Amino acid sequence: MPKRKRDGLHRRENGIFAYSYKDTAGSWREKYLGTADREEAKIARDKHEAERKAGILPTDMASWRLSEAVAWWNEYRKPRIAEDSLHSEPYRVKHLPRIIGDKRLKDVTSKDLEDYVTSRLAVPVGAWSINREIQLWSLIFRKAKVWHRLAEDYRPLKTKASDIGRALTREQLRHLAEVAETNRDWEAAFYGSVLAANTGLRGGEIKRLKIGSIDIDRRRIRVVRSSAKTDASARFVELNRDATEAAARLLLRAESLGSNRPEHYLMPKNLSRISYGEYKGSRGYDPLQHQAAWDTAWASLTAECGFPDFRFHDLRHTLISHMVELGVPLGVIQTFVGHISARMVRHYTHVTSGAARAAVELLDSQPILAPLVSGEQAVIQ
Repeated sequence: MPKRKRDGLHRRENGIFAYSYKDTAGSWREKYLGTADREEAKIARDKHEAERKAGILPTDMASWRLSEAVAWWNEYRKPRIAEDSLHSEPYRVKHLPRIIGDKRLKDVTSKDLEDYVTSRLAVPVGAWSINREIQLWSLIFRKAKVWHRLAEDYRPLKTKASDIGRALTREQLRHLAEVAETNRDWEAAFYGSVLAANTGLRGGEIKRLKIGSIDIDRRRIRVVRSSAKTDASARFVELNRDATEAAARLLLRAESLGSNRPEHYLMPKNLSRISYGEYKGSRGYDPLQHQAAWDTAWASLTAECGFPDFRFHDLRHTLISHMVELGVPLGVIQTFVGHISARMVRHYTHVTSGAARAAVELLDSQPILAPLVSGEQAVIQ
């Protein structure tokens, strides 16, 4: 009789090797190793044991479909995150199963992630947004204990390290307006961009504006604290002509979509995008929910304009840059746009030093003291 090998492996009825182990609860479990070759089975067993001891053995969640994980994640996050993230996260996680298929979490590969990034770049979607989408999915994969396999090969796209963005000129903003008029799908994102470029409002603040906060007659917007990033961001925002026109057009758009009461959102949510839950299969807009994202529309609009990778948030820097060039003090700008990071304050303080010198030299056209010859020569030297 052949001697039984003492390697812990045993064959099942189909000839495939398996081995038994104790899980974290102390219960015996059997692991199929997927091969009838003993040496290959040993390698698979050793890998499984290493993962088990390292605490990275896939959980039962690893067998979920991506769509199941999305539904669970959205419910799991509801009591744990801020309102703005509650609306933006479902948009960011919905694209992966659409692009790579409704796979099980454990079956997603590094190539799947590469294909996903390539597909999103082709839309085009900005690098920062794609990185944010993958980051959210990494949290889901970590729950299933399968992210470590993907993290080895995945590298986030390069983005700007600085929080000081690009700034468009007024001429470039006019070009943006001309292009936006050619496609109605860009309407909400474009009018929002006009508000941002002329008021310094953040994208999230604009999406959460309610009709009752818009005062066209007084040409001002009230940003309430519940929708502001910080206490300093709760403020009244004065509107210039362009911002007033954009707000008025958004009000007309909202009315046409059934959003016409003070408590209704200026940018109501399109329910046709919901594929599960209470509103599954619904059409039209819900005025009691606000638009969650406009990444795709903004990316295609800016690409068409010749401004690829121009972030919506950069419109805030566009306004600050224009106001600095006009000589508006930083203190006044800060009360206008709300919070400004310390890095931005240092940057724009440096910028305004040149503007301050130019302003001082304007006084030279009306001198008070007649310069002495020796003094004038000394200054020139």
